[in-house]
Amino acid sequence: MKNYGRKTENEERRMKDSYRLSFYSPFSIFHSPLYIIGVLLLSSLFSCTDMVPTKEVRLIDSLNGKAYAYRYRNLDSSYKYAYKAYRQVNLYKSGKAEASNNLGFCAFMNMDFDRAEAYHKEVYKLTKNELELLIADIGLMKICQRTALNKEFYDYRNSALRRMKRIREESDLFADRHEALRLDYAFTEFFLVSSIYYYYLQQRQEAITSIDNIQEDEALSDTNQLLYYHYLKGSASLVAANTPEERKLREFDELYFTWRTAVKSKHPYFEGNGMQGLANLMASPSNFEFFKTRRTHALDQFDFPVDSLFPLRLAQLALEKFREYNDLYQIAGAYVSIGKYLNAHGRYQEALDTLSKALNCVNHHHMLYYHNEVDTLDKLYTFAEGDTTYTGVPWIGQEKVKTVPEWISRIREQLSVSYAGLGMKDASDYNRNIYLDILNFTRQDKELESRYLSLEAGSRQMTVVLFLVIVGLVLVIILWWFFNKRSKIRNQVDVERLQRILSLCRDITSSIPMNVPLIQQGIDQLFGKGRLTLEIPEEGKAALVPSSHRLNRDEKALVHVVEPYIVWAAENEQMVATLSDERNQLEKQRYIYEQHIAGNKCQNLIKKACMAIVNGINPYIDRILNEVHKLTEKGYIDDTKIKKEKYQYIDELVTTINEYNDILALWIKMKQGTLSLNIETFSLNELFDLLGKGRRAFEMKKQKLEIEPTTLMVKADRALTLFMINTLAENARKYTSEGGTVKVYAHATDAYVEISVEDNGRGLSAEDIAHIIGEKVYDSRAIGMKDAADPEELKENKGSGFGLMNCKGIIEKYKKTNELFRVCVFDIESEPGKGSRFYFRLPSGVRKVIGVLLCLLLPLGMASCLHEPLPSILQDSDSIAITTDSTYEDLLDAASDYANAAYFANVDENYEIALQYIDSAMMSLNEHYKKYTRTPKPHRYMKLVGKGTPAELFWWNELFDSDYHVILDIRNEAAVAFLALKQIDAYSYNNSAFTDLYKVQGEDQTLEGYCRQLERSNTNKTVGIILCFVLLIVSLIGYYLLYMRKMLQNRLNLEQVLEINQKVFAASLVRPQTQENEEALQREENTLKEIPQRIVNEAFGSVNELLTISLMGIAVYNETTHRLEYASCPGQEMPEMVQQCFETGEYLSEQNLQAIPLMVEAGGEHQCVGVLYLERREGTQQETDHLLFELVARYVSIVVFNAVVKLATQYRDIESAHEETRRASWEDSMLHVQNMVLDNCLSTIKHETIYYPNKIKQIIGRLNTQNLPEKDEREAVETITELIEYYKGIFTILSSCAARQLEEVTFRRNTIPVQELFDAAGKYFRKVTKNRTEKVELIIEPMDAKVIGDVNQLRFLFENLIDEALAVREEGVIRLQARKDNEYIRFLFTDTRREKSVTELNQLFYPNLARMTSGEKGELRGTEYLICKQIIRDHDEFAGRRGCRINAEPAEGGGFTVYFTIPRR
Repeated sequence: MKNYGRKTENEERRMKDSYRLSFYSPFSIFHSPLYIIGVLLLSSLFSCTDMVPTKEVRLIDSLNGKAYAYRYRNLDSSYKYAYKAYRQVNLYKSGKAEASNNLGFCAFMNMDFDRAEAYHKEVYKLTKNELELLIADIGLMKICQRTALNKEFYDYRNSALRRMKRIREESDLFADRHEALRLDYAFTEFFLVSSIYYYYLQQRQEAITSIDNIQEDEALSDTNQLLYYHYLKGSASLVAANTPEERKLREFDELYFTWRTAVKSKHPYFEGNGMQGLANLMASPSNFEFFKTRRTHALDQFDFPVDSLFPLRLAQLALEKFREYNDLYQIAGAYVSIGKYLNAHGRYQEALDTLSKALNCVNHHHMLYYHNEVDTLDKLYTFAEGDTTYTGVPWIGQEKVKTVPEWISRIREQLSVSYAGLGMKDASDYNRNIYLDILNFTRQDKELESRYLSLEAGSRQMTVVLFLVIVGLVLVIILWWFFNKRSKIRNQVDVERLQRILSLCRDITSSIPMNVPLIQQGIDQLFGKGRLTLEIPEEGKAALVPSSHRLNRDEKALVHVVEPYIVWAAENEQMVATLSDERNQLEKQRYIYEQHIAGNKCQNLIKKACMAIVNGINPYIDRILNEVHKLTEKGYIDDTKIKKEKYQYIDELVTTINEYNDILALWIKMKQGTLSLNIETFSLNELFDLLGKGRRAFEMKKQKLEIEPTTLMVKADRALTLFMINTLAENARKYTSEGGTVKVYAHATDAYVEISVEDNGRGLSAEDIAHIIGEKVYDSRAIGMKDAADPEELKENKGSGFGLMNCKGIIEKYKKTNELFRVCVFDIESEPGKGSRFYFRLPSGVRKVIGVLLCLLLPLGMASCLHEPLPSILQDSDSIAITTDSTYEDLLDAASDYANAAYFANVDENYEIALQYIDSAMMSLNEHYKKYTRTPKPHRYMKLVGKGTPAELFWWNELFDSDYHVILDIRNEAAVAFLALKQIDAYSYNNSAFTDLYKVQGEDQTLEGYCRQLERSNTNKTVGIILCFVLLIVSLIGYYLLYMRKMLQNRLNLEQVLEINQKVFAASLVRPQTQENEEALQREENTLKEIPQRIVNEAFGSVNELLTISLMGIAVYNETTHRLEYASCPGQEMPEMVQQCFETGEYLSEQNLQAIPLMVEAGGEHQCVGVLYLERREGTQQETDHLLFELVARYVSIVVFNAVVKLATQYRDIESAHEETRRASWEDSMLHVQNMVLDNCLSTIKHETIYYPNKIKQIIGRLNTQNLPEKDEREAVETITELIEYYKGIFTILSSCAARQLEEVTFRRNTIPVQELFDAAGKYFRKVTKNRTEKVELIIEPMDAKVIGDVNQLRFLFENLIDEALAVREEGVIRLQARKDNEYIRFLFTDTRREKSVTELNQLFYPNLARMTSGEKGELRGTEYLICKQIIRDHDEFAGRRGCRINAEPAEGGGFTVYFTIPRR
């Protein structure tokens, strides 16, 4: 009574406890004043029983506090105080619940898991205190975590999360010190236990995230939890670090802090754990040396020497601490740590003895709690010969004994190391197999069996519920039967009308263009013949026009339902036609570019063949130089006989050079004019914009590039103009110093447009300008050297001068075209020290108003000029994709084969060979990762031996698609091999990699969601049962009211369908963009992807009114990604029923879930484009709902197919066509520029080098025929030396300029059917022999094979062979065959009409002036074999396989055969 006027702390706690009980009571909703007064009156009567005595509260809290304080100091004392509190509780239920939780902890530490579970579950009966219930959930989480019960762990974890949420919402109720400490303990313990669980499942990031939720400075004021926190971070490596070494150091620091703090606070449990963790870290000699070097100051704090036995002494001291604490689990762990150290130091027998003691701890625990000691068959042995059941594995997999799988697996893993070190392979394999089996049994996805059992139990409950529902429904049906007769006829009429509407809608949308007679027939069947007419005007919307008969209200509603279908179909027909026209235009344009490319490639090959002749002159020039050197330097000029021989030899060399020059000159002359300029009118600003994209190169040199925008048009070759502007701008950048400015601009006169590139660089003298402009070939190295301030620097920046030479050549080419280009000029204005202006002039172009129309008509006009008609469909080859897929699988298959070989090598005890196979497998997997990963560098590759996290774990986290089963195999085999070879560090690395990957591969990400779904399912069952009983009672009363509404229901349904129709079509409305560029196409395609979400958002309300739904979803099949894309309102993940419905193509219904496939008729076949999914509210289904649902689905299917699938396909096709057209345009321009520059270079070679060989030949002729005085003879030889050296210099410059143009690869590799080449050759042969009088037959033998090459080049090769053969006017047979030749296809072209000797055949592919003649139309003949040789040379270099050859030989039966080889696919 003395405390009546003042509340003590315990009284406040009791009152808050009472308040918490009422807060979670179902009657806490009553808060009216009268209710409160009543409660106060009742509480005054029963105050003696509701209030807990203060003395009891103080006593129980004191005992519980002591039990908690002794947890990690003395487990027996903790148990004593907790048990005492548990027994002495009378009224203080929260105190008893706390004591029960403390007893559960003690039982858990003693590994009596059944008793621990019972104590924690008792808390649920003792109290409604959320805090103690939370601690009980956490205690059960710890038990499930240690015994590897993953599903049950998630059940208790979800329960704990819900309690934590409620506690946070009412955290002000836990205000006194004792409850605040318990609250901190509960939250920190939850995150620590979750972190441990994630760690053992190898979900390291989740473990770190969990432990990081603990605020060390606030929540860890409790020493127990502080030690637990630091020990877990160190032992589980939950520390952040950039390198493996840094991570080791941080682990060491955490464990060392744990040990030091535990010593000070006298917590033997954490003393032992800290020392055991440090011993494990330093078990291997290399790790010990590392820590000895980096943490000497810490190691010196222990009371024994820091030598190689230091980790062993730590583990032994930890063992003593655990014995003192009496923790069987940690005692066994200490034995494992000692065994690990002994194994690492090669003391295998001692390790075996130590690990046997650890195994005895497991047996002791098992016999203590589960089985009798007499049962010797139920014990674990280090090795039991002939035992295939592996005692211990059935405990986990079958008997469901609550042992610790991770406990046993650690011991077995070290036992396999010990036995391997002792050379006992069978015993080692026995223990490793148990280790692998335990990993398999404790995989997280093994808990799917638990799911099955849970679902089976739920199914049985549902069966009972359904039986009751069926019984009730039978009763209702019997009663309803009396009322149902009158409505049956009316419903039948309504159903038939809905079916006719569906049929009509199907006819309207079945094809584009619309089948008007069929649609009109359906309208007549629905409304009556002649009452409505379908009219589709050229302008305006399609509509149903009524006749003189007036429509009733129901018929008007039907018209409103059907009419939007017709309007949609008409509009969609126009849009599809527009898009198809656009795509056809792009395809025609691309075809024209491809024709240009084919022609340009033929010219390019001719230029390459000419270059081969040019390159063939070089050796002869070098020989002349050598012979002249011998005459002058070695004194052969004084020997009459030798010098005559030398003169004669030089004369022969010059004759050969002249012959090559004659061939080259004749070929260039005959081919001159075959290259045409692609003259067009275009805007200069387009080229200026392209030049501006290279601004970065100027900025790197700290220069300013100024490009003046222009609206001028020019008439020229677009590609060559861009080449000239780029060349001049690059020269200006090169010769302008840092801080300079380069300007590009253009101005126009009436006749021409002048394009200028101006800089403020070094400038050029008048003499230099004269050399550049006046000489066709000049020495670029001498330009600017006289006036240069720093000649050496200028010399380093010097180029070859080819760019300006080519610019001059292009202008000369323009001038020769026609009178319009007479205004073309290339010139330079410059002054030393003030900069230069390079400019050229081109004819002005005319911008026409109807330019857009011309652009559209140009491809058609050009196509009509071609000899061959355009193909209707341009076929796309997918050979590249096939090759890629094949290579993708080949690397994985190779790795799998190596893994199998490694397994058999281990079985045969060839461990070194096994490691070699494993290394080869890793190389294949690394190559596979390197080729196909999409992650940015640096890449991580697998290693046989290494440190830190293995690369395959990063691959797994990056979601890289590799064969992880093969990786597991090779890691396991590597561990076995290294174990047998006693390389413990390498074994540990591979075994750890195997274990970590095995665990993450078994991770089940859906457990948590499954638990929530199961909980919702249970709630739904309860609600469903209640609703069913309510339905049975209410339905009898409500049926009569519903019957009265039935007359209006059908009309309302049609009106609601109309509203849905309007919203669906409105949401799907897409207006084509006026722009047709890439960005506009991308925007339209993105808009199409958003349509399904817009439909469900807009139509959800209306569909809900029609069919009473809780969720609406649409899944659309994406033909690009080959998967369903799902949109729903409200948002959720795609249900499995949707995928099942799409795959089967059938309507699915399960309880309140309905899914119907969106079917359309396309190309005469039914196609499923997606799924419409509804979640109905229970008890709302009606007879006509399925037809209404189908009607809505028909609307949606039209929209999805036409507005999403069909139009998206059109847009993708257009985008693809744009891309192909751009690629073809670029290749055409590149080939065109290359051919023009080569033509210019070859012409210059022809003109500039023909003089010098003739001059040398004249001098040699004088020396051979005349006896000159010695002085004159020496002067003549010196003249020859000067001429040949100058000739070589100028020849080298010009040939290098031409060769540089060939550096750009124009070869396009494809897979080509041999028959396609034969068909093209046959077609060409028929074309060229059409008007010939003599009869020549081409016999082609079919062949089913494919080759790899450039289709244009190979067609050109056959054309040249046919042209060469038909140059001879003789009748006879020509054969074209192909044979498989290992990895190649050997083509045989046999001309039976002619005979050639072996000598002639050997010279067939070399230049020969005698063979070069003029054809009937003035074309050059005799170069065909040179071009063929060049084509084969290109294939040998670029087709991907060396070994392509061409040759000729006599044919069997007469004639000769030209054969060549191409790589076979």
